[in-house]
Amino acid sequence: MYCAFCGNSVQPGQNFCNRCGRSTAPAASAAPPAPAQAPPLAMSAPPSAPAAAPAYRYSAVPQPSRTARHIHTLGVIWIAVSVFRLIPGLAIMFFGHIGFPFLAIPMRGFLLPFLGGLGAYLTITAVAGIAAGWGLIDRQPWARMFAIVVGCLKLVDFPFGTALGIYTLWVLASPGADVEYNRLAKAG
Repeated sequence: MYCAFCGNSVQPGQNFCNRCGRSTAPAASAAPPAPAQAPPLAMSAPPSAPAAAPAYRYSAVPQPSRTARHIHTLGVIWIAVSVFRLIPGLAIMFFGHIGFPFLAIPMRGFLLPFLGGLGAYLTITAVAGIAAGWGLIDRQPWARMFAIVVGCLKLVDFPFGTALGIYTLWVLASPGADVEYNRLAKAG
């Protein structure tokens, strides 16, 4: 049985759709009103056309769930954001290792390890993001949980990382997303 408004699968006896929230029970129809009697000498108007049936957005093909609709987009965004993070990460790591000969020795002692560590952090998180994006696009079984973990770590990277982390959690950690993702991973 499917919802007449959004096409979502509905269990028998279920009164409301899980996706759109509309009632799935048939509406009780009231008895039609009795036709009005025209005065005996007056001409009656021609009968009007019957009321059009309500237009439903139902199609015979079930609509994909939110997880199925957003999984590919989420994977592409993860890869794009991570590539843009990988480039500066490698550059900072490179500058952290070659050093700056024009800086004083105490400043180099602080700056070089700091830059090397920052570059390594950016590079590692970029590689993890690329792996998460690839796994989501390929619908690997491990990718959902990995993307959730990386998405939670990305929440502190304001503003784009925060937005990506929220989008990741919205798609992959919503109720029923684990079952839906596992079904997609087995089918793909």
